[in-house]
Amino acid sequence: MSRSSERSSAEKRMRRTSLSLAVAVVPVVALGAAYDSMWLLGIGAWLLIAAVLIELVYRL
Repeated sequence: MSRSSERSSAEKRMRRTSLSLAVAVVPVVALGAAYDSMWLLGIGAWLLIAAVLIELVYRL
């Protein structure tokens, strides 16, 4: 693997952030559905939107 094809630390950090947001969606949406809470479902939706946008912007 050449040096130019390796990911930089900033790219790794953004990928980790995107993955963390996506993982955080699951319990938030599950709690929102269990308690029938629209604001928790809304937060989960925005977390998912943020994760997808970060992934799209920093995709190679």
